[in-house]
Amino acid sequence: MPTAKPKSMRTSEKPAGTEYRGKQTRTGNSFGFRFDRALFKSHPEFTGEVKAQVIAPGRMLVSVAEPVVERADPMMAAFLAFLASDIAKAPERIQPMGRDLAKRMDRLLKGVSVSPEESLGEESLL
Repeated sequence: MPTAKPKSMRTSEKPAGTEYRGKQTRTGNSFGFRFDRALFKSHPEFTGEVKAQVIAPGRMLVSVAEPVVERADPMMAAFLAFLASDIAKAPERIQPMGRDLAKRMDRLLKGVSVSPEESLGEESLL
């Protein structure tokens, strides 16, 4: 009888050591390796530049060439700083979202379908 996965395993995160399948594919005038999407969802550090070392016949070590340093968005940082300051100055003004606004949002989004698996492209969306 199958056992339930721990809560931490139910997300797209997979532990180190998890095997991912891939295959060689043509990319323009070169060749590359194409891996399961799950690899990149579970290990976003591999979205940047990588390097490969052949360590034995049939064995290759792939590692991050230069760790990707997450850059802070200056506009988002400024907005969040403003928001934190505003909340600190007047915490009594924080109110839960009203039912009327929630209903209005539901009406505006009626018929809009989304998929958490859908790619949003390579660029940041903000």
